[in-house]
Amino acid sequence: MLKNKKSVGIIVNPNSGKDIRRLVSNAFVVPQQYKSNELLKVYEGLMNEGVRKVFIMPDFSDVSRRARETYSNKIDTVILETKRLDEESTTIESAKKMDSLGLECVIIFGGDGTSRLVSNYLKNIPIFAISTGTNNPFPENIDGTVAGIAVGKFVNSDNKKSFINKTKKIDIFFGEQYMDSALVDIAVTNIPYVGARAVWSMEPVSEIFINKVKPTGIGFSSIGFRLVKNLKSEESIYIKISKNKNNSKIKFQSPIAPGKIEEIFIDNWKLFKKSEIIKIQTIKGTLALDGERRLEFSGKNKANIRINNNGPTCLKIGEILSN
Repeated sequence: MLKNKKSVGIIVNPNSGKDIRRLVSNAFVVPQQYKSNELLKVYEGLMNEGVRKVFIMPDFSDVSRRARETYSNKIDTVILETKRLDEESTTIESAKKMDSLGLECVIIFGGDGTSRLVSNYLKNIPIFAISTGTNNPFPENIDGTVAGIAVGKFVNSDNKKSFINKTKKIDIFFGEQYMDSALVDIAVTNIPYVGARAVWSMEPVSEIFINKVKPTGIGFSSIGFRLVKNLKSEESIYIKISKNKNNSKIKFQSPIAPGKIEEIFIDNWKLFKKSEIIKIQTIKGTLALDGERRLEFSGKNKANIRINNNGPTCLKIGEILSN
């Protein structure tokens, strides 16, 4: 049961759009000013639809200040208290608190990784993710004003179930122990440590699991689109990258980062479904979840991948705005 009817949460990742990919590709840096402006637009849309209370994650730059002050007479903004600022733990703590508050919806400003992290801790609340980075097939590229209107309309709807959609994710297990999940893709690399997290080249990649594709995608998901144009809701893609380029069975070019197109060499690939467990063949390395190396593994971990239909609950923005 909702405790805070007609209230929404907002999580803005202060670090999105600033990782190492800005140095090794033509990805642009997303300044805090941009996020502040988008928040202003979201507040305008929310206010116009009658939303009167917002719970927001804190950050050092106080990115929500302009929106809070501009709409202080219309929207009551509550800044959550967290033990730390601008860390992954800040996002986790905020997501947990928002889940316990029973909000109508949580708006996420960030990339695939931010969406993945937040959705892991929001068990009962729908999300609407807005992209503030690059290589992001999961969040929407949408103006903040329209986003605010859509969320406001959802909050006021008497038939919310018709405007949400349960998405799938792909889970990582070490043996039978659950470790983490990805919303878009998992890249298996031979890099033995997490390090700078991002993967910006195909050189270290040996296997890829892809959960989401779209025509305009950049990154590993763009490889999946070259193989499967319409990925069914119950399916994901497994790809074995060829390290012997002369003997690869399939090859094509794909944009794996902004301004960076590489030749892709594939030994084999297949679609797999929920009932299947795909064992990782690489002996040792790291697993990059939604573009970031997160887990180190070796043969003794018996790493394997499975589809999980109980992924994030997302707003169906097109249907909300069309209603």
